[in-house]
Amino acid sequence: MPLTPTEYAICEYLARHPGQVMSRAQIREAVLGWESDADDAAISMQVSRARRKLSEAGADPIATVWGMGYKWQL
Repeated sequence: MPLTPTEYAICEYLARHPGQVMSRAQIREAVLGWESDADDAAISMQVSRARRKLSEAGADPIATVWGMGYKWQL
């Protein structure tokens, strides 16, 4: 499925840390760099878009951990 470079980078980052909860700030810094102007809402939107595309392909590997962030699970 076609993911944007940012969506792919988020998925790759989470997949490299399976089962670990990553905050939006951790994801933003790892994927976009600490100088990025993106905020938590931008990360949430990118995760939402990636999740939708993965779901259309029959996969649901990204779990939300309320109040904390996201984790990769299979």
